[in-house]
Amino acid sequence: MARVYAVRAGQRISVRCPFLYHGEEFHGKGQLWDLSASGWRATGDHPVAPGMSMPVYLELADDGESKYLLIDSAIVRWSNGRDAGWEIRTIDAISRARLIRFLDQVEDELSCQLVEARSR
Repeated sequence: MARVYAVRAGQRISVRCPFLYHGEEFHGKGQLWDLSASGWRATGDHPVAPGMSMPVYLELADDGESKYLLIDSAIVRWSNGRDAGWEIRTIDAISRARLIRFLDQVEDELSCQLVEARSR
């Protein structure tokens, strides 16, 4: 069977943070590996299948009021065992702004690390 690939909407940044996801009859937790403003790649303790949609909480290491950022609805776009690619479907404006600030902060930190490494 031929695989169909879609072009990703945004560049993913390599980050590691915990996340929680809630299906109709289960609660899962896992580790997020790559993150963008439109989705992420992660490994979870409960397998998911493409097409599943559910709320997700990302645990961000930032200065937010809560340690969790709520994604009202994320859909699984692909899965392979416990690994999966998720796309954000619904997120409120405040959470989206926080996510973008977090991504900008991580990107700035990575850029500084590259400059420091090159100057050595």
